[in-house]
Amino acid sequence: MTQDEVIIIKIGGSSITNKATEETLNQDAIDWFAKLISASVHKSFLFSDKEEQQEKEDDDGKKKPKFVVVHGAGSFGHHSAKRYGLQCGKAALLKSNGGGSLSPTAADETCSSSSSSVQKRKRFQMEALSKTRHSVQKLNAAMVGTLLDHGVNACNISPGVSLPGMRAYGSSTNNKTNQGSVAAMDLLCESINQALDAGLLPVIHGDACLLDDNHAGILGGDTLVEGLVSSEKMKDNVHKVIFISDIAGVFTSDPKINKDARLIRSLKVDVTTGEVTIDNNDDDDNVANEMDVSGSSHAHDVTGGLKAKLCSAVTAVQCGKEVVIAKCCSTSAEKYIQGDSSSAEEGTLIFKKL
Repeated sequence: MTQDEVIIIKIGGSSITNKATEETLNQDAIDWFAKLISASVHKSFLFSDKEEQQEKEDDDGKKKPKFVVVHGAGSFGHHSAKRYGLQCGKAALLKSNGGGSLSPTAADETCSSSSSSVQKRKRFQMEALSKTRHSVQKLNAAMVGTLLDHGVNACNISPGVSLPGMRAYGSSTNNKTNQGSVAAMDLLCESINQALDAGLLPVIHGDACLLDDNHAGILGGDTLVEGLVSSEKMKDNVHKVIFISDIAGVFTSDPKINKDARLIRSLKVDVTTGEVTIDNNDDDDNVANEMDVSGSSHAHDVTGGLKAKLCSAVTAVQCGKEVVIAKCCSTSAEKYIQGDSSSAEEGTLIFKKL
């Protein structure tokens, strides 16, 4: 490791909250994470007294990395987003009286009947955005606060509407919008780089933001990671991406539902096509034919579940990064974050196919 090495750690909302109960922290997991970051990060990101303590404890001569933390929303944000129909990739327009969702075509036809109807639906979308952002920022404050409690100079960077042109995943594909989103992601990366240079550990969260001028949508944490590793402003600085999840890695199927699901220890990515296959060195080669990542085990998940995580991981590998998925609060996750991957007993490594 070099002093300038940057590792992005994406910790899932289902790991740091009780995703089934609205706005409920998993404080034990947050404490575990903050303590681990405090012990693993480069000393320049610690309170002065913590830096002195780390210098006394470190005797192996290894230089520690810089971290960028991205966290999901979990039960802070997902419930609100679900109520209002905000999803990763689209914003369903809901009746303001709490009725069923309308298809985009039906919604447009209904909205076209009067300008007052259009404005009413726009206000409803902005209500969805503001309430969802307010909820997830509570979790972000808890994450930053706990890192501070463990002596880490952490700071919030909120992507949402604070960056001109930032759009929810799945926004219009016209050139103007695309260029605006790329520029906004570059601005986010510049803010992150500035924080890192100053000795501040950035803590970013999945967010609700504009889908277009009239609608809101979700920019999930996994999608944010994909944007960070792809940005010209940051991709050369990032060495590794670690996803911390509520399960031990990628399984053949959802282990919470299927007790026979098997952990896949390594996946390889064809950087040209993006195709993901099981590494030949995996304990069971036949497991490749059984892999199913299409679903999410959480009813309130609006960000795409494991499929979105793997899409982000593939992009990271295509950009030349090491990628691993490990379980929150596990010894293996600790080893990956501390740079001791070879002794980790669980987790899924994702790397470039040679």
